[in-house]
Amino acid sequence: MDHHIPAILVVVAAAALAPMIGEATRRFGVSVVVLEILLGVAIGPQGFELAVPSAGGLPTLAMFGMGMLFFIAGMEIDLGAIRSELKQALLAWVAAFAIAVGVAFALRSAGLVEGWLVVAIALPTTALGVLVPILKDAGVLATPFGRSVMAAGVIGELGPIIAMSLALSTKNAADVQAVFTIVFIFIVAAVYWASSHVLAPSVMAFLRGTMLRSGQLPVRLAMLLLVLLGVLAEELGIDLALGALAAGMIVGLALRDTTDHTMHHKLEAVAFGFFVPIFFIVSGMKLDVAAIFGSTQGLVLFGVAFVALVAVRIPGMLLYRREIGSHAAVAHGLYSATTLSLIVAITGIAVSGGLMKAAEAAPLVGAGMLTVLLFPAIALPLAGLKRGQNPDAVHDDRDGL
Repeated sequence: MDHHIPAILVVVAAAALAPMIGEATRRFGVSVVVLEILLGVAIGPQGFELAVPSAGGLPTLAMFGMGMLFFIAGMEIDLGAIRSELKQALLAWVAAFAIAVGVAFALRSAGLVEGWLVVAIALPTTALGVLVPILKDAGVLATPFGRSVMAAGVIGELGPIIAMSLALSTKNAADVQAVFTIVFIFIVAAVYWASSHVLAPSVMAFLRGTMLRSGQLPVRLAMLLLVLLGVLAEELGIDLALGALAAGMIVGLALRDTTDHTMHHKLEAVAFGFFVPIFFIVSGMKLDVAAIFGSTQGLVLFGVAFVALVAVRIPGMLLYRREIGSHAAVAHGLYSATTLSLIVAITGIAVSGGLMKAAEAAPLVGAGMLTVLLFPAIALPLAGLKRGQNPDAVHDDRDGL
C-alpha cells in the first residue's frame, strides 16, 4: 500500500514551523513571510518534493489567504488620519510608476522580459500587509512619519491593483474593464460611506454583544463582506485583491470608534494563524528558483529588479526631503520599496493568464523577498527611531541627500 503525507498537512506543518524559526533567528531580523516562502520552496517541487501546489484544496486556500492578507491591510487604512499625506504619496507614486514603465520597457528591449507591463506595475508596489506589522512592532505606526509611510503604502497598493485590473485583465476589453472598475469603486465608496453613516449604535452594540458567543456573528459578517466583494471584483474582471482591500477598509471603518480590539484580534488570528501563511507557502512552492540562480539572465533580472525597486522611489525621496530631512526621506523610500505580497499576487496572476513566463516572475519575487529582509532593518535607524520608540515626530536632518 502506497502511503503518502497529504499536501495540506505538509503545508500547515510548514506554517507552524515558520514562526518557530522566526523566533530562533529573531536577532537577524528575518521576516516570517520570507521564511514561509523559503519553506514553500523547500517542500515544493524544486525542494524535497513533499507536496505540489495544485494538490487538494491548496489553490483555494491560497487564494483565500491572499484575500485575507489584503483584507487585514485594508483594516489598518484610516483615510481620515492620512488624508493630508495622500496627495504627496500620490505624486510620489505617479513619478515612481513613470520611471518603472521606462525601466520595464528597457528590460523588454534588452530581451530580459516579455511581460514588461507586469514589471512596470510590480516595481512601484508597496507591501502594506507586510509593512503594517513591521511598523507596529517598531512602534512607529502612530507617528507622523508612520502615517506618511502608511499613506505611501495605501497608494502603493491601490495604484498597482487598479492598474492591474485595467491593464492585465483578460476577461474584458480595456474600455469595458475601465467602466467595470469605476462601477466597482463607486459601489465600494457607497458601502464605505454607509458603514460610517448608517450603522446605528444599537446595531453595533448588538454585534459587540455576540462577539464572545459561539456564533461569532461579527466575524462571519466580515468574512461574508470579504467574499462578497471578492466575488464581485472577480465577476467584473477586477482582481480579488481590490475587493479584499475594500472589504477590509469598510470593516476597519465600522470598528474605528470602538476601544475594544477583540474583533481585530480575532480577524488577525484567522488571517495570520492559518490562511495567509498558506498563501505565502504555496507561492514559495510555485517559485522557479532555478530561473534565478540557474541562468545569467535570471541573475541579471534579479539584480536589476532589486535596484529598480529603490531607484523608482528616488523622486519620492526628493519630494519628502524638504519636509522630513534627508535621512528620514531615504528611510521613507526604503519602507515604501518594501514589497512582496503584491509582486507575488501580480506575477502569479500574470503567469496564470499567460502574460508572463514563470522564469521572469521568479527573479521579481526574489527581489521582493530581499527588500523585506533588508529594507526595514536599514530604514528604522535612518529615520532616527529606535525599535519600540513612539515619538511625536521624526528627527529633522537636512544635511544633503
